[in-house]
Order: sequence, then C-alpha cells, then structure tokens
Amino acid sequence: MDLPIAFRLLVAVFCIVAPSLLFVGFVRVLDRMRDDDLVNRVLERVDEQPSGAPGPAAVLTGGAVDGSKSNLVTCSNCGLPNAGYAGYCGNCLAALDG
Repeated sequence: MDLPIAFRLLVAVFCIVAPSLLFVGFVRVLDRMRDDDLVNRVLERVDEQPSGAPGPAAVLTGGAVDGSKSNLVTCSNCGLPNAGYAGYCGNCLAALDG
C-alpha cells in the first residue's frame, strides 16, 4: 500500500474514532462530577430552604458578593431580598427595580 494512502486512512480513522472516545470520556467525567460531595451539599442546602427564603442563586453566591448585607433590593414580585447589583430576582426571576 502506498504511504500517502495509508496516512490518509489513518487520519480518517482518527477523525472518526477520536470524537466518540472524547464524548464517552466527557460523559464519564460529568457522571463523576454529579456524584461529587460539593454538588450534593449545594443541592441539600437548596432543598433545605424554607418558603420565603432566597432562591438557589442566593444560596450559591452566599448573598452579596462584597459581603455587605446593607446593599439589598427587595423584589416587588415575591418580596425576597436580593443583592443590590442583581438585575433579576434570584427566586422568581422578576426584573428588579434597582
């Protein structure tokens, strides 16, 4: 077999097989990440929130990014406090009056 043809066949096989192997590896990594302790702790904190508490966005960010609680805007739709820099409510996604 001619060397350029063998090289082209090798490249063609690589182009067909490599994406499939990368996809399988990516799916396995995502499965491992889903079962991670950090993800489970965040999901438990979201599930433990009583009604009227801040939504998942506030749980993940821990409230205001700069650490100050005086910089809060109350949502006119659901009445929950949001960080002053937020454009939308972390609970109901309504636009904030800022």
